[in-house]
Formats: sequence, C-alpha cells, structure tokens
Amino acid sequence: MLKLAFFLLIGISFYSCREQKDPEEEIQKVNVKVDIERLEQKLFACKTKESLLNFLTDNKLVAERYFQTPPEGFNELADKLLLLVNNEGLQAFYKQSQLKAFFGNGNLENDFHEAFQHLKYYYPEFKEPKIYTIFSGFGGVGAFPATHLYVSDSVIVIGLDYFMGKNAKFLPPEVFSYQLRRLNPQTVVPQAILLLSANYNATNPNDKTLLSEMVWYGKSYVFGQTMLPSKSDSLFIGYTAEQLNESYAFQQDIWAHFIDNKLLYNTQEPIKGKYIGERPATPEIGSRCPGSIGRWLGYRIVSKYFEEDEKLTIQELMKNPNAQKIFEASKYKGLPDAE
Repeated sequence: MLKLAFFLLIGISFYSCREQKDPEEEIQKVNVKVDIERLEQKLFACKTKESLLNFLTDNKLVAERYFQTPPEGFNELADKLLLLVNNEGLQAFYKQSQLKAFFGNGNLENDFHEAFQHLKYYYPEFKEPKIYTIFSGFGGVGAFPATHLYVSDSVIVIGLDYFMGKNAKFLPPEVFSYQLRRLNPQTVVPQAILLLSANYNATNPNDKTLLSEMVWYGKSYVFGQTMLPSKSDSLFIGYTAEQLNESYAFQQDIWAHFIDNKLLYNTQEPIKGKYIGERPATPEIGSRCPGSIGRWLGYRIVSKYFEEDEKLTIQELMKNPNAQKIFEASKYKGLPDAE
C-alpha cells in the first residue's frame, strides 16, 4: 500500500551535499518527455450530457482509475458532472485554478521535467508516465469518487481543485490546516514523486517495528529530495519553517523521548500511529512538537546515513530493506549535523 502522506537549517546542509553528490550537468542532458493533458479544460467545455458521455468515453482510463467508474456507470456519472459544470460557484472555482497564481503557468511542466530527468538518470528503465489534470469540485463534494492524486507506473492524474491551497475559493472537505500545507500548487510534483518512490522503496514485510516505518518514510523523503533537488524539504514533509527549525533545534529532546520510552522497536499499531500517523501535533513530546514526528526523525536517520557515505548511491539506498542496518550505519544519536 502506498504511504504518503510527506528545514531551513537542515535543508541548507542537505541541499549543498546533494549538489556535490549529484552529477547535475549530466542530468541536464537527459532527454525526457513531459506529456500533460489538461482534461479540466475539456470537461468544463462540455455543456450537455451527450458531450460529457463523449468526454468519459474518450478518457476511459481516467474515468475508470481516477473516478473509479466503469463504462456501465458513465451514464450516472455524466448526470453528476453535468450539475458540476453548470454550477456557477464551481465554474468560478475552476476559472480560479486557471490563473497564473495557480495552474495557469508552466510550473507543472518544469517541475515534472526536473523530476523525470533525475529519475531517468538514476533509473534508465524509467518510462515517463502520461499526466492528466482534472477538476471535479472534490468529486461533486462526495457525489462520486475523486482524490488529490492518482499515481501509477504509467499514469498520473492530478485533482487540481485539491491543490489550490489556502487562497482557494473553496477548501477540500475534511482537510485540516496542517494537512493543507501539502495541498498547494507548489507541492503537486513533490507529493507525486513521494508516491512514485514506493516503487523503489524496498522494505522487510516481517519487520513491524516503528523504526522500520520511520526509515521507510526517511528513504522516501531522501528519494524525493534527490529527484527534485530544487525543492525545499517542507514541500515533502509538510511542516512550516518554524516547525522545521524547532524540530531541528530540539531533536535531542525528541530523540531522548523515543529512547526513554523504548519506541524504536515497538510494534503496537496504536503506539506507532501516534508518531507516524497524521496528527496536528505530538503532545506526548510537547504541545509544539508537530505531528508525524517519527517520519521526520526517520528522515534525519536516513539522510545522515546517505550523506556520510559518499559511495552510497540512491539506488542502493532505496533497495536496502534492512532498517536496522541503516539505523546502525547512520550512527544517529539525536545530534545536529555539525556535532
């Protein structure tokens, strides 16, 4: 199952190391194709049920995978989409998405181009997936299936309405502010690459420890930063700059909590969920400690391990399923990089 999810001080040191380790001049020579089809524009150009049925038939793959609707359900889905495209409020919301401040620019193309070049360099067998953008009004706010991202080896579907951020006319239902930080135009490609990282992220299915989960997330974040080195850590992790700085500054206290409470080898799902799951905070450590702190700590462990071994490649890191060995080799003790 795909896991997602996702420092100013840490980011500076991490990015500088990546610049030294990555052969960027060679990566820039890699030819890749970024094929983005803007289906939301075709959808909102439909004015009749017949045109919507034709739209669904012409885009059967997206209808079946993103809307989770087989051909026999197209008639019912077309009725619901007709209400959507004729709703004045949603039309205004859609038009907002096409502005330069949102998705009326070339940022998606540029970001995917950067990511695909790096993926193709490190994994020559990588084939660029076809990318579709769509706008569903959050699935007609529950009238039919829809999500922020659908990612497979061959297809990426982006629900633009979910990635409009806090300045959107409407916000995704049942999404809290701490989750919204990973749902803005700048986070689309970083979050897509995190999902793609699961294809390369080997794990030991028999290791049910919290440490294994932490290292899995840590590897995914390092993978994302490697494939998109121009992006800040916050776009992957979803912390504010203040949260990143404080997590780094107080990491000795965070680490002490994990050690004192013998958390690393805990296998109880409720306990693991407190440190890995989606939460606004981790009150067990402190009221200002952000949620999913175990993911961040896993990132610290893995990035330390990766950066200190100059011969270690991203491919070798990702195919290593042994969380315990990665942890031991990292020699992480909760100390800042300078120490």
